[in-house]
Amino acid sequence: MTIGTAPPPLSGARRAATLAVLTACVFVVGTAEWVMVGLLPELSADLRRPLPTTGSLVTWYALVVTVAGPLVTVGMLRLARRRALLVLLGVFVVGNLAAALAGGFSALVAARMLTALTHSTAFAVTVVIAVATTPASGRGRAIATVTAGWNLATVLGAPLGTWIGDQFGWRTTFWAITALAALVLCAVAVLVHPPAPQETARPGSVLRPRAALVLAIIVVAQTGLFTTYTYIAPLLRQVSGFTGSAVTTLLALFGLGALCGNVLGGRLADRAPWAGLCALLAALTGVLAAFTLTSGVRWAAAVTVLVLGVITAALVPLLQDRALAAAPQAPTLVTAISASAFNLGVAGGSHLGGQALTTGLTLRDLPWVGALVAAGAVLLAAVTAHRSRTTP
Repeated sequence: MTIGTAPPPLSGARRAATLAVLTACVFVVGTAEWVMVGLLPELSADLRRPLPTTGSLVTWYALVVTVAGPLVTVGMLRLARRRALLVLLGVFVVGNLAAALAGGFSALVAARMLTALTHSTAFAVTVVIAVATTPASGRGRAIATVTAGWNLATVLGAPLGTWIGDQFGWRTTFWAITALAALVLCAVAVLVHPPAPQETARPGSVLRPRAALVLAIIVVAQTGLFTTYTYIAPLLRQVSGFTGSAVTTLLALFGLGALCGNVLGGRLADRAPWAGLCALLAALTGVLAAFTLTSGVRWAAAVTVLVLGVITAALVPLLQDRALAAAPQAPTLVTAISASAFNLGVAGGSHLGGQALTTGLTLRDLPWVGALVAAGAVLLAAVTAHRSRTTP
């Protein structure tokens, strides 16, 4: 789905309602992904599986998003956007319902994989609908409004889901996500009526070297981050000494930092995208390295979590902006593929963290392992920035 001749945008009231529903859609999909990090300790205890094994739930979800996302997107290119979103939300509801009813670890893995099939394409379709229903002068703000759903998922959805799981069991969390997703599906059916677009697809531009380099930066940066972030809940409990409820508060603090980071990243993307990206990746590397030390001191660990939230969220609009700039003829497909790249990094990081723990490293070692990987993203970004200045 790429945007050809733009149809007339919706009126103000209808556009506001549409953007609100699309934001809610991104929020519920983001919550379903992010909440797993906070639920790992409860899942490990209830399912009687080692922490690295339950951590593979994050890995498998991300791998399915990575592989299936572009394929599902291409398969739905000819389907009307609203209908595509309704189908995706229907599958999403079924997947989370299956997770709530899962009788064991294998069933839970299967349910999460089903849910993951919807991830990339749902995000891409919401962004394209937001653009199609907004005048050209306000499309950047519309995209920012919709993608803010991811930040709300980190500051509100994931901490609330973690709290529900801590208080009432992890299955209750999935019941809550199922109910919310069903409400969003109904809201899309009633309120989202985008104008009929004229579309073409030029996926070949996604394969160009500059686009491939940007996607590689996304993968490496996310791998470095999620080597640590996948296991941040047990790290904060076992190393920093926080209680389960305090970890929920800290995840909310991470989300609060993410809201601030989203604003920062948007401004950097408009003013100095490559310089901003390189600076933030260097900051990510430094903060992860420092976390090895600060994780042993509660107040310092809390500050680190807040700063990590700012950096993580600030990177998203910059990386998305660079991906779109590298493949402007195929915005929907490159959006879906970049989401897959993000999740490939999630899978790589969660797997690397699990392997590190299995081979004898401790939770406190994970941040410096992640920092080494993130340093590779800094190098890639510097090389790509240089190529962008010297090559038309």
